Amino acid sequence: MGMPFSLKRSALLCSLALAVPGFAIAADTLVVTAQPAETADSPTSGYRAKTSSGATKTDRPLITTGQSVSVITRQQIEDQGAMDVNQALNYSSGVFTNFAGAATRYDTVSLRGFHGGDVDNTFLDGLRLMTDGGSYNALQVDPWFLERIDVIKGPSSALYGQTVPGGLVMMTSKRPQFQQEGHFRLMAGNNSTTGAAFDYTNAINDQWAFRLTGIARNSDTQYDHTREERYAISPSLLWQPDSDTSLLLKAYLQKDPSGGYHGSVPGEGSITERNGRKLSNGFYDGESAIDQFKRREQIYSYVFSHRFNETWAFRSNASYTHSNVDLDQVYQIGWIGDSNLLDRYYSGERSSLDAFAIDNQLEADFTTGEVEHTLVLGADYHQYRDSLWDASAYVDPLNARTGVGGAHFWQSAYNPADPDAARTPGLYAYNQTRRYHQTGVYLQDEMAWNNWHMTLSGRYDRLVAKSTNDTTDTSRRRSDDHISGRASLLYAFDNGVSPYVSYSQAITPSSLPDASGDLLKPTTAEQYEAGVKYQPTGTSDLYSIAVYDLTQKDVGNRVVNTSYYEPAGKVHSRGLELEARNQLTPRFSTIANYSVTRVRFKESVDGNDGHTPYVTPNQIASLWGYYKFDYGISAGAGVRYIGKQWADNENRTRLPSATLFDASIRADLGVWNNQLKGAWVQVNANNLTDREYVAACYGTGNCYWGAERSVVATVGYDF
Repeated sequence: MGMPFSLKRSALLCSLALAVPGFAIAADTLVVTAQPAETADSPTSGYRAKTSSGATKTDRPLITTGQSVSVITRQQIEDQGAMDVNQALNYSSGVFTNFAGAATRYDTVSLRGFHGGDVDNTFLDGLRLMTDGGSYNALQVDPWFLERIDVIKGPSSALYGQTVPGGLVMMTSKRPQFQQEGHFRLMAGNNSTTGAAFDYTNAINDQWAFRLTGIARNSDTQYDHTREERYAISPSLLWQPDSDTSLLLKAYLQKDPSGGYHGSVPGEGSITERNGRKLSNGFYDGESAIDQFKRREQIYSYVFSHRFNETWAFRSNASYTHSNVDLDQVYQIGWIGDSNLLDRYYSGERSSLDAFAIDNQLEADFTTGEVEHTLVLGADYHQYRDSLWDASAYVDPLNARTGVGGAHFWQSAYNPADPDAARTPGLYAYNQTRRYHQTGVYLQDEMAWNNWHMTLSGRYDRLVAKSTNDTTDTSRRRSDDHISGRASLLYAFDNGVSPYVSYSQAITPSSLPDASGDLLKPTTAEQYEAGVKYQPTGTSDLYSIAVYDLTQKDVGNRVVNTSYYEPAGKVHSRGLELEARNQLTPRFSTIANYSVTRVRFKESVDGNDGHTPYVTPNQIASLWGYYKFDYGISAGAGVRYIGKQWADNENRTRLPSATLFDASIRADLGVWNNQLKGAWVQVNANNLTDREYVAACYGTGNCYWGAERSVVATVGYDF
């Protein structure tokens, strides 16, 4: 005898409710609530992301991307209390950051042993942050405004043109949402750190949504006589008339009235003692009556996309940037004899930068036989014009014991052998204009057949750099044409295992002069990478292992006993990277990373052949765990290990390894009292044991103290 119809219907509904997320039953009504698919632009959840567009410029699952990619989510940034992009990258494989210590004026990021002079490997919403690497006009974006950060490892010029060989850091802004979401924060911490932040988004109607995000923060920093102060706001507007079309308009406005400190100390006095003592990790070598760093940023951008049909789609994003920097800084340039006196120098700059960038892409999705193609034809253009006033001079020495110095400018250095000798007062100043243009055309084909995934990319670039000294009426110009490529092959097994191999290239313009004063030709790089990714079926967990062999060619080497360089050397980097991001239980999330890096100079003419460059730890490891307890309490703890590194390219002085601990604890007040729903309190501590260490050195004359212990308490309200 069959089951009655009413029972059959009830059983069917129950089966659907259990089997399909988003189905709910109310009386006799079947309600379907749509679960939007995760994309590279959608809000992230937890510590895991399934997709990324940074490696291919298309929205592709990480598990089928034949390249090493790490994603730092909004939740990770919040839980770890990251105050800048440097801190946000602390728990990523293959990444060495914070090597300027507690100096946070610039984002200092090294990938696979290569860094971009602190300013040349950061991107925002698909476009390069238009920074002039030959000036102090370097842009920064506060992590409060970011939804995620993707670290794309390895050469990436096939899609982006000029890049650093080790990869790039792609920041993605928060976007407007078609549902109400609001956040408010108040924070306070040591070194007189205070701040407030807000973030609100909502729909205007069924086609328009907006978002307004802002922050104000200041700190006395760990360094004496210095201060950081920041005010930033970002309004954005999203038009989405249908599922095939969207237009995002956004502005990012930032004012840093005081950019804190960015100075170094000698290795003798930090790595080792100087006359029986070490300098404090708050040591200040400048002159408070002179020193300043003021930065004002304006970035206006749009992101447009439209799908014409199942085959064709078009995307375009562009930005206009205006940035002003006022810099006056006095800094040490080394000990004078056996005394406690530090010789000092002054650098000054007034810089006004105007920049424009645009990237247009035409995408075609089609099949040829059994092979599925995603073909992207793109063209981009980047350019900036930076007008500068630069000045320099020697400054009175500083007594490192007493802190007594002077604020006089001199055209010659202090002579300890004849301290009463007359010196000519004044400084050397000049005006210059720096211009840069990058024009690129690229083609990429992502092919899928059964479980095979192959990507082929090729690009042509024309790079033009010009510098004009308006004071002497002289100019230098260099233009280069270059072709870059990338290829990867991946096989995605049904059990979630995806092995892959890849080959990629990079081009990086040089800022070093040759014997005639002209810029050296750009360096080129190529990398071979192999790896395995594993994503357990039905989860967002991701485990990855990658090995690579990366060589940068035509590296500028200083010719001995001269002041010029020649493109005579290579830098060879080999490494192993392991990364795991998982949700072990519904309450417990972890992030684990381990990297081994072996970097060597090759064929150099400056005597450093076979040596390891500075700012290159031999190992980096990190582990972070976050657990949600009962009663609204959650806590996180992390450990970071920075391996040994050389303080100089001559490999005579070595920095010891350092192990640092971080912690976080949070209480959701709404669990205790319904009237406080949405309110919470969180405390974050970095370098919990207050370990004193040298973060890195650019030669033994310029070392950076690591950041001391910081404790910041945050009171938040989410609605």
